Amino acid sequence: MMNVGIIGLGLIGGSMAKAIHAHTDSYILGANRSHGVVERALEEGVLQEELTFENADKCDMLIVALYPKDVVEKVKTYAPYLKKGAIVVDCTGVKKFVSNELSKYLSDMGLCFVGGHPMAGKEVAGYANADTDLFNRASMILTQDEYTSEEAFNTAAEFFSEVGFKMIKESTPVEHDKVIAYTSQLCHVVSNAFIKSPTCDLRYGFSAGSFKDLTRVAKLDEYMWTDLFLANKEALLDEINIFMSHMEEYKEALENEDKETLIRILGEGRQLKEDDIKKEQ
Repeated sequence: MMNVGIIGLGLIGGSMAKAIHAHTDSYILGANRSHGVVERALEEGVLQEELTFENADKCDMLIVALYPKDVVEKVKTYAPYLKKGAIVVDCTGVKKFVSNELSKYLSDMGLCFVGGHPMAGKEVAGYANADTDLFNRASMILTQDEYTSEEAFNTAAEFFSEVGFKMIKESTPVEHDKVIAYTSQLCHVVSNAFIKSPTCDLRYGFSAGSFKDLTRVAKLDEYMWTDLFLANKEALLDEINIFMSHMEEYKEALENEDKETLIRILGEGRQLKEDDIKKEQ
């Protein structure tokens, strides 16, 4: 049995607590800015104990589900109270910033940091929307650097597999941030920009699946995503520039009524999507 502490019982942290409670025999301690959330989780049996400085040394693993800067601040606050060998895992959408701040720092204290990013979410937040099954079809990205012990990394990988993630994806902080800038952050930028067209006011009765798919993630937490974008500025700017260069291709082909170029670039995109589908199968 593992003793697991969770700081931040919002959508991700709350879902993590519920999934751990449902799928493992772990003893779960939790802390949250709003004490009412902790009380509710205790009443539901999702938590067995409130996490405090006094009992933090019980934790074999500490999971922190907060904004990037808050993760760093909270971990550094709790680190002196954790027992030697404890594993610290964050749940933020950027890894290089958090790892640079915490990995060596924790290693020097006899602790181990493993970067974590559960690839799941909803357009709603808070413990009230937390879901035991949120991670059932999701991958859990775990990152390591030169300060991460192989034993701690493997322990984390085995634990999150038991929690219910369908895949554990191993990565580095740098690789994670480069890829996530494309697969997640750029999608949120494009979706958020796309819905700003004044034509959106006229779209009722004219829109179907493609509109809903493209605008789904425009409904975001602007405070969280601002922090994530700024923490991954260089990689996201690279992806925005690539996207804009392709948009210029479509624009120029339309302006010039260049049918052959339109057919070519549309066919290129279709083929890339077909290849992507085959790789997923």
